[in-house]
Amino acid sequence: MTPMPLMTRPSSWPRNRARLKPFFFLTKTENKFKYLIVGGGIAGTTAAEVIRQNDASGSVAIISDEPYPLYSRVLLSKPSFLLGKKPFDQIWLKDKSWYVKNKIVLLAGKTATALDPANKIVSLGAGSKIGYERLLLALGVRARPWTVPGAQKREIFYLRTLADAQKLSVAIKDKKHAVVIGSGCVSFETLAVLREAGIEVTTVMLEKYFWEPMLDETGGRMAEKALLAAGVELLPQAEVQEVLGGESVEGVILKNGRKIDCEMIICGIGVSYPTEWLKEAGVKVNKGVLANEYLETSIPDIWTAGDVAEFNDLVLKETLLLGNWLNACEQGRIAGLNMTGKKEPLKLVSFYISQAFGVTVAFTGDIRLLPERRSISRGSPEINSYGRLLTRENQIIGATLVNRIAELGTITKLIRNNIDISAKEQELADPNFDLQRLL
Repeated sequence: MTPMPLMTRPSSWPRNRARLKPFFFLTKTENKFKYLIVGGGIAGTTAAEVIRQNDASGSVAIISDEPYPLYSRVLLSKPSFLLGKKPFDQIWLKDKSWYVKNKIVLLAGKTATALDPANKIVSLGAGSKIGYERLLLALGVRARPWTVPGAQKREIFYLRTLADAQKLSVAIKDKKHAVVIGSGCVSFETLAVLREAGIEVTTVMLEKYFWEPMLDETGGRMAEKALLAAGVELLPQAEVQEVLGGESVEGVILKNGRKIDCEMIICGIGVSYPTEWLKEAGVKVNKGVLANEYLETSIPDIWTAGDVAEFNDLVLKETLLLGNWLNACEQGRIAGLNMTGKKEPLKLVSFYISQAFGVTVAFTGDIRLLPERRSISRGSPEINSYGRLLTRENQIIGATLVNRIAELGTITKLIRNNIDISAKEQELADPNFDLQRLL
């Protein structure tokens, strides 16, 4: 799949990053659209683009709770962006002219709050209502809020949106010590930014080791070794009891009684799914919005895509939630096609790569180690190259790779093609065995 080109900054966008202002599209709105999309991220925007390619005249609108055109969420946690090493312009994937050219109405800075599927109406926070013929729910996810006493103080940051990244990029310029909460992807990459900025960092995490349970302990300890070598203090199986300070953060007290002085806190404790208003409307919801392999929800003429979609995965033969850019882009494409009358199923083995501290971590397929699954180790920390293959019923269904990125494409193909690995466990466990021989 060819990535969408980066667009130039709209001419009215301010050059001073510290004075970033919302960019509203003051386009003409209607009371009803043939295609209505809730969510202006990569899933929703890709769907709109595909819809327009297949229906030149049907009216299309995107409701986005952020006041910006499409931007690259992938760049938000990268040192090059947060430390100002690359032009800020590179964040933009679409500009105003793209929406105008494609006759797509962007209702920016608007929040969908209610759904009436019987009358095909979506209500917005300001009290206005918009009708639709076909609806896509691509509303994404939210950063899970931290709820300890004192969590409302200033200088506590999340990293999910452009506004979050902008605030953090300004704050790190004059801080000396930060506390990071959590041990996932966001924390891993954010820690690299903080250390590169010369900030002392303490990581407080509930988990026994970094990146648990996405990595097994062997892979997690490899990541930890790199973190410790870079000067990151790790506090496993620890939890903040209270945030100290007046209006702004001055430190934290842990439940074990230890006090840590700091001037900022970054929270990376997972995400929440904003589906309550959909559940109230009768849309079937589990953790995310439930959908079949065509991304159709339980209600006719309503589809879903992106991080919030909990869909029937034809490759892995299970219901799955996947939160990454590649998945959101492909789901947006499939949903857009099917909204225009096509009937194409989603068949994708999604993968994700994270790099920091000289370590490359990759995930592909379903990496949950459930009871019916087996784990095969490949490589070792001693050679600084380690993988874990997850198998079920003589097939590989997922893998985690640490400094073993060269095998990602091959393993992804093995998963997608449902290759039978009967009696191949010895070969799979041999780090020198060429996995391409199994294709």
